[in-house]
Parts: sequence; C-alpha cells; structure tokens
Amino acid sequence: MTKDRLWRIIWWVYVAALVMLVVIKFDGSFSALTARIEWASQPGSVNYNLIPFRTLSLLLRLLPSGWARWAIYNLLGNFIPFVPFGFLLPRAYNWMRSAARTLGTGFLSIVCIELFQLVTGLGIFDVDDIILNTVGILCGYVGFRLAERGKDRKIPPSQSPPAAL
Repeated sequence: MTKDRLWRIIWWVYVAALVMLVVIKFDGSFSALTARIEWASQPGSVNYNLIPFRTLSLLLRLLPSGWARWAIYNLLGNFIPFVPFGFLLPRAYNWMRSAARTLGTGFLSIVCIELFQLVTGLGIFDVDDIILNTVGILCGYVGFRLAERGKDRKIPPSQSPPAAL
C-alpha cells in the first residue's frame, strides 16, 4: 500500500468519525437521537444563532463561573475535532495543498454541516461554530505546513554526520 493511499484511508476514517460524533452526535443511543430531533421540531424551539461572537462571548463570560467546564467543553469541542481536517486533507490529496483550497473546502464543509444540523434538528446552526471550526482547520493546516517544512529540512542519509565512536 502506498503512502498516498494510506493517508486517503485515514482521511475517510476521520470524516466518518467526524460525521458520527460531531455532526450527528451519535453516542450509541437511537432514543437520544430521536429525542433531540423531536425537541428541535417543537414549536418555538430555536436552533440557530446568526449573530457573530454571541455564543463565543457567552462562553467566555461563563469561564470564571460554575459553568466553566461546560464552556470549555463547548469551545474545545468546536475547535479540536476540526484540526485534523486541516492537516489530513492536504496530506491525503496533493491538489488540496494550497491554503485557499484547504480552507475553502473546510469552510464549505462546515457550512453544509451547520445547514444539515439546522434542517434536521440534530444540532444548532451557529455562526460561532463556523468561526471556531474554521480556526481549527487553519491550525491543522499550519501544522501540515510545519510538518512539510520539517520533512524538507531533513538531512539525507548520505550527508548525515558520522556516528560517534
């Protein structure tokens, strides 16, 4: 198996895990999944936020309170799962190695995820999630570029210094 094929397999396993755990938030319980859909379809329930930084500012205000654990979970839960996106996508597909392609694909994917959550009631459409997810992808992409730079700087074995006696 080639390295490229292995990276593509890793990419698609990551995408499947992202969909199940982050998008659908499936924890193994179909009844919990159904309950979330039913809650979102109730009259008067709101499952969207269109005002940038509204949720982020609320979460940051909650950090020094008894809700800090929930706020940190929410902040990191919208950031960390998308870091591998920025790292794995350009690694798996050479034609996605530019920042514009990786970030553009990531941004469009996130908007689709948020729209899916809005329509199905399986989550909340939140522009702040889009912001945090995109920052996660950007950090992953920076990690990819740093790894590529480190790989380029390796000394070939024929030029490495002699081993110490």
